[in-house]
Amino acid sequence: MDDYNEQVDDAVDGATQDGVSQWEPADLLDRPKWPKVVGVISILFASFGLTCGSVITVVGVIMPSLVEGGLDGDPVPDGMVMHGIDYFYAGFGLALAALLLIAGITAVTYRPLTRVLHLIYAACTIPLTILNYLNQTAKQASIFEWAEQYPNNQISQNMDPNSIGSSVGQIIGLAFMIVLGFGIPTFYLIWFGLLKTKPEQITGGDEGVY
Repeated sequence: MDDYNEQVDDAVDGATQDGVSQWEPADLLDRPKWPKVVGVISILFASFGLTCGSVITVVGVIMPSLVEGGLDGDPVPDGMVMHGIDYFYAGFGLALAALLLIAGITAVTYRPLTRVLHLIYAACTIPLTILNYLNQTAKQASIFEWAEQYPNNQISQNMDPNSIGSSVGQIIGLAFMIVLGFGIPTFYLIWFGLLKTKPEQITGGDEGVY
């Protein structure tokens, strides 16, 4: 009888150990640290992009009504008016920022899908940055042209392209464009396109949640 009880106890212990091994939490795996770092960076940049993009879009929409009172009857500069292409670039930019936010969340949760999302974001952001820069440059030139046509307007007198304020603004805008529009997307292309190409490099194992 004692031998029978010992056999039963051994069987129960074995089944328990197998069950624990089978359902062991995935967090006990040796997870790589980089997905959380990259994910947090992506979430921060995405949040910054969503916030600034939304504010800039709203300001662009209401800008004509803001400056109209100080034009003394002169027409609103065309460069200060939102056109269809401007709404397209703004909407596409906000959509990409939302995509980067999702990509960051999937990175911190070790989902291999993060690789594809980051690559899509990078591949779309770089050409959008170039096109939007050309569009903004044309709008800025249009504003300066308007200032030359209406030199007596009070607003025109504050639109000197060679002023220190204008130069500093252009430098700051160019720096943001280089970092956010080219630097970060290029990093994603290299990191996810060349270095981290396998799911197990993200999950730390073969199981993964896609």
